Amino acid sequence: MPASGVVERQLPDRSWAYALELPSAWRCAGGSSSQARGARGMIETESRGPARWIFIANPKVVNAVGTADLERLREEIVSAAADDAIALIVLAGRAGNFCSGDNLKESAVMDRAAFRSLIAAFQELAWAAENSPKPLAAFVEGYALGGGAEIALMCDFVVAERTATIGCPEVALSGMISNGSSAFLGQALGLARASQLVLLSERRRADDPLLAGAFNLVGSREECLKWLNGAADRLASSPPAAVHRARQALRAPGRQGRLAALTEELMQAMDLYGSPAYKQAASAFAHGARTGVTTSDSDR
Repeated sequence: MPASGVVERQLPDRSWAYALELPSAWRCAGGSSSQARGARGMIETESRGPARWIFIANPKVVNAVGTADLERLREEIVSAAADDAIALIVLAGRAGNFCSGDNLKESAVMDRAAFRSLIAAFQELAWAAENSPKPLAAFVEGYALGGGAEIALMCDFVVAERTATIGCPEVALSGMISNGSSAFLGQALGLARASQLVLLSERRRADDPLLAGAFNLVGSREECLKWLNGAADRLASSPPAAVHRARQALRAPGRQGRLAALTEELMQAMDLYGSPAYKQAASAFAHGARTGVTTSDSDR
């Protein structure tokens, strides 16, 4: 099996679809606190009482992520989940933005193998979150676009600063949603509103009625932080085994659908990869066209 944990299997018309080996990721060990840079990913962590905060820290590109960032993010989730002192894992971004998705300046020029590794890294991250024994929360502020929105919405809890911008631009870029979002967006929003967000490539403020049901709280930054601190304290006062079992039970009804979504998304992404429309749109998006998202936005 490749080191990434991805197992190739044959399907009638596709030879590169995959399935994930469920428990293997939990054998990965990482540090409980780190500033991981460069080849290991632009990820930073902090322990705040019973919460482990994991930050995407690449503000020059609005916290866009590449394969190394996603792999490191997964490792830090696994590490935090194995720490008995941690009750809640919080995902956030530095410099006032959550995450603007994958770094399109890189993905627009990737070869097929590198692009497949990027999409697989998104999917492996989602499956690690799915199987975590500890709840995950996302603190969304600034931009949460594409893969960034999907990383946030895969969590158990999501709180958002009311002016945060949430969007799924992939279809307009000839791309494909990932992280199992084709399953959980419909579960969170309902099919009609999820279709509007994804198929029309819309961007909405967190307090927009279209996103009702996606968040535990939409409020000020201070209100979001207070909510997260309270949730961490409440979880820390509860028996860990009971939290774990209740979390798994809550997720069980949609688990097979999310696993199927992870596989389907990878297949569809690879079908779309390499088209002139994707290359052109991704390059334009990466350089600021049609988005309003530029490197200066990291200073919000």
